[in-house]
Amino acid sequence: MLDKVRIRAFASFVKSHGIEALLDRLEKNERAGVVYHYPGKLVGDYDLPETEDGVIALVLNGKTQD
Repeated sequence: MLDKVRIRAFASFVKSHGIEALLDRLEKNERAGVVYHYPGKLVGDYDLPETEDGVIALVLNGKTQD
């Protein structure tokens, strides 16, 4: 489980900001269209970044316009 970048990034975020901050950001991002799990899959948007910093940026900023 700890081999997943998303899990390590979430743990790092919680260590720095607390569990409530993570849950608040995940909820806000979900309302803005960030998908935690794609239908029928165990992966989602938070699994796309290749680094912990990338996942944390997604948590903090949501999806950005390209």
